[in-house]
Amino acid sequence: MFEIQTPFSMKGIPLKPELSGRQKVDETIIQTLAAIMGFDGEARRLITCALGGSLNTVGPPLAEIINVLSTGAGELVSFADTPTTEVLVKAGVNNVSPVWVNVWADAGADVGWRLMPTDWVKFPINNMRALHLKIVASGDRLEILRSE
Repeated sequence: MFEIQTPFSMKGIPLKPELSGRQKVDETIIQTLAAIMGFDGEARRLITCALGGSLNTVGPPLAEIINVLSTGAGELVSFADTPTTEVLVKAGVNNVSPVWVNVWADAGADVGWRLMPTDWVKFPINNMRALHLKIVASGDRLEILRSE
């Protein structure tokens, strides 16, 4: 019999009573948790399936819509430490210049992914800190959809 050293919550699985302290866990429980949880390198994620047994591959729930409007030419944009699972970044329809998007490094001209007006890109990332933008023209905008 094993003991859970550090209790953790499992979003989507309502455990009653919630795990606390040093819970005893047998191999059956470990195998069950391993079968319904995935690990993406940073967090455990609940795996769900359809009634027919196929794994669901739908997008995660939307957590926030962020609108970024540039107040100056060549504006660099970064974000606070905010957990997420993926982001969709869309360049504004009336933008006059490209917007550059990068992950884990500053974005710049020819550094990252170039978005022309109405272009969009989606990234699976675990934290908004990873997202870096460069808005070339003053008054251009971006819309960002952040998942939970």
